[in-house]
Amino acid sequence: MKLLVLLWAAITIAAQTPIDARAEGRAWKAKGNAAAALAAFERAAQASPRAADLQDEIGFLLAVLGRQAEAVPRFEQAIALDPRYAPAHFHLGVALWLRKDSARAITAATEAARLDPKNAEYRFRLANMLWEAGDAKGALREALAAPARADAWNIAGLARQRMGDMRGARDAYLQAVRLKPADAEYRNSLGLMQVELGMAKEGLAQFQTILKADPNNRTAQINTGYTYLQMGDYDAALAQFRRLAAEHPGVAVIHYDLGLALKQKDQLTEAKAAFRQALLLDPAMVEAHYTLGITCWQNGDIDETADAMRRAVAGRPDYAEAHYMLGTALKQKGEWEAAAVALAEAIRLDPATPGPYNTLAQIRQQQGDRDAARKLFAQAAAVKRKLENSQAERLGTMRPATRPAPPRP
Repeated sequence: MKLLVLLWAAITIAAQTPIDARAEGRAWKAKGNAAAALAAFERAAQASPRAADLQDEIGFLLAVLGRQAEAVPRFEQAIALDPRYAPAHFHLGVALWLRKDSARAITAATEAARLDPKNAEYRFRLANMLWEAGDAKGALREALAAPARADAWNIAGLARQRMGDMRGARDAYLQAVRLKPADAEYRNSLGLMQVELGMAKEGLAQFQTILKADPNNRTAQINTGYTYLQMGDYDAALAQFRRLAAEHPGVAVIHYDLGLALKQKDQLTEAKAAFRQALLLDPAMVEAHYTLGITCWQNGDIDETADAMRRAVAGRPDYAEAHYMLGTALKQKGEWEAAAVALAEAIRLDPATPGPYNTLAQIRQQQGDRDAARKLFAQAAAVKRKLENSQAERLGTMRPATRPAPPRP
């Protein structure tokens, strides 16, 4: 009897038409049985070897089953059979991205979006790839093509923020929050942009909304303390960060923000200790190196200032302010030529700031090079005039000072 059952099952499978096998595959897929769906689609593909959609389905199911290496050739076969079949390009892009082949992944995802430009999923996934690959402009373009998705608006906000457009970032995060008001990440980002744009009360309201729903949301707690700093309520900020540092002693940005609050209260020795603790936890935190250097400068420790600024520029070679402070500290130490190199780099990176010109001019004057000093003083004066003339515009568009991002909850 068992033999008859097996024979009957074999005959039934052999008699299936490609349409029957497709239907069976879709049914198993709907039930979440990827292995059974794969078997059915493979039978359908044997009967219809030139069907691009079947190769794509097989590739998709192989990927679901964790067989990425086998999935990629199936997607490529589907594209060879029908180069205009957008799903295969999209699935190939996702599979390649998971295999860390970002360049080919972006190429495939771009082609999927070109073939089906109204597909919001394609545009969003491409935006996410471009963002992670460092292409903020491309990510913004693709994110704006999926306006019904909160996660796409979030990427648009991140991209605008990286591009220095804080108002645009705020507006993008606002759209994300409107579409998904319960998402704490989007609301935290919106609140932080409002704070950076001088709308501290509005930002604080965002963080309070988050904490009402989730009192333990660490990012909102950190952002609340940072808002107190921006509002000038240093006592409230200090109390907030002391409490957070006790509760989360292993979070570097909390110790950094605690240092900022202590610095504002002129408790410089404690502030330096907080910055050092932040750097012990995260040695790559460039902002902590820089702010530790500034605090040491205020405390008269020129040697540590220079050391901190060296670490800051090592971590971020385009950090103009750190080059400027390094040059200033080295000048104070009498290391004129090393100071001149740092100041020249500060000028190259940010030619619109008069300070480095003046400090470098003083060095050249002390070295007896009067012509070079005169030219540098003149450049400093010209830059200062230009800066003053455009100050109103700059205040409206200037990017806020860099701050480490708080950890996600």
